[in-house]
Amino acid sequence: MANTTGNLITSETEIISETAPGQIKKSEQSRNKKIVSLSILLIIIIFLLLYFLYQNNKLKQKIKRKDTKQKILLNIINSGIDTQEIERKKIASFLHDNINSLLSSVGLHLNTFTAQHDIQSDEIQKAKAILSEAHELLRDMSHDLVPTLLVRFGLIYALEDLCEKHSNSAIDFEFSSSIPTSKRYTDKFEMKIYFIVSELFNNIIKHSGATKAKIDLLEKNDELILSVHDDGIGFRTQKLKEAEGFGLNRIRARIKKYRGRLTIISKENKGTKIKIEIPLPH
Repeated sequence: MANTTGNLITSETEIISETAPGQIKKSEQSRNKKIVSLSILLIIIIFLLLYFLYQNNKLKQKIKRKDTKQKILLNIINSGIDTQEIERKKIASFLHDNINSLLSSVGLHLNTFTAQHDIQSDEIQKAKAILSEAHELLRDMSHDLVPTLLVRFGLIYALEDLCEKHSNSAIDFEFSSSIPTSKRYTDKFEMKIYFIVSELFNNIIKHSGATKAKIDLLEKNDELILSVHDDGIGFRTQKLKEAEGFGLNRIRARIKKYRGRLTIISKENKGTKIKIEIPLPH
């Protein structure tokens, strides 16, 4: 009996001795597989992170290049606009102060000569009429380049006059302002705003098919807020890039220069509202 028990213990010990190394080996293999799997997963995660970082950096550089190009383009447009406005002012001044003065002087001398010599001639009368017409044409040209009202009386008077001039049987431009008519800004600022509104009015006349348009002006939080609304055909705002060709790019460039904001709300067949907010000059 004792012999049998001893044999059984020996057999069990031998079985355990044979099984233990196998189990340890399997355990090690399983652990190694897990380590390899985790390592591969970690490598994939790191690779994906590096890829996303690369793409993000690439996108940032692309955006930066686009912003730089846009700034360069805006600077070019603004430079062209500034040069154009300076030249307009020079030409208007030259026409008004020199050419018109010369024509007036010629007319005065002609009148004096005919009065002194008591000359009644159809040719002289025609010459006087031509001089008068040339004088009127040059005055109108000078006014179109830089409006006399803008120079003499300021932006509010000039914009009110602009609404009256553009109004006709086809379209009515209404003017509304909470700013006193006597208020004056810097010459450059007034000229910029005037030509922005003038360009907006031209766009409305040419493209909107509107019968009514209204401009509102007010000062709020040290900003000039200008709203132009029409009851025309409008356009889909998502197609704004197509509308850039209507002169909005020039308007946008002028506004950007003064660190202003441009908002366009438009729906097909429901008109367009353009809001411009520009910090007041100090």
